[in-house]
Amino acid sequence: MGENPCSPLFPAKDQAIVLSAIKDVKLTEYVVAIGDIVTSKNVIFASRMSNDRICIYLSHKSYVDQIVSEYSTIKVNGTEVNVRRLLNPAKRIIFSNVCPSIPHSIIEEVVKQLDFVSVSPMSFLRASIQNDEYKHVLSFRRQIYVQPNELIDLPSSLVIKYDETNYRIFMSYDNICFKCRLTGHLANDCPGAITASSPNDTGITNIIIESPSNGSQTATSPEVGTKRPTQDDSLTEQNPLD
Repeated sequence: MGENPCSPLFPAKDQAIVLSAIKDVKLTEYVVAIGDIVTSKNVIFASRMSNDRICIYLSHKSYVDQIVSEYSTIKVNGTEVNVRRLLNPAKRIIFSNVCPSIPHSIIEEVVKQLDFVSVSPMSFLRASIQNDEYKHVLSFRRQIYVQPNELIDLPSSLVIKYDETNYRIFMSYDNICFKCRLTGHLANDCPGAITASSPNDTGITNIIIESPSNGSQTATSPEVGTKRPTQDDSLTEQNPLD
């Protein structure tokens, strides 16, 4: 009789954490350090990995959540080492002020040129219309999920040229206010609304991403559609990796 693929003997990747390895420190030291937090019986797999890393699987995802929420580093043999999830959740990028006539493929090319790796298709976001008869109406906002990459600095806006017209679109992660670039509030409640970003502020990119038939060039003509809509669209879509 074959093994049950859902058996606890075959844990999911979201049950694992990764620690930075220390030279000449034995695997036992890492296991004991984690076991001191979640108890020894909840440490079920451990191994060294490439690039000087230690991977440890725990008996349940909740223990991974506990460790990463309470500890950014863990002391192993007297040395602080970084700890993170093996499987990082995807990040959602919100594109605002995007004309509906612009195909998804054009915006996806923007994502590619920024060096993000997408993990979901581009999709529209619904407009916040409470009337049931008009709940199908979509907004001028779109979303895409990408692999997290802390080395990429997401610009607050850039220019796209499509159908002989320049459009300025705005970008932000879904947990960041697009006006002040800080977390903890939405754009409508931003305390720095008076000093919101202008096209000349840091973080604004003036490179035009053109449609494939037109080629690429630097922006020289005035942009259109530069007013950014308020953040009132439906943001209830699920992360594909949740």
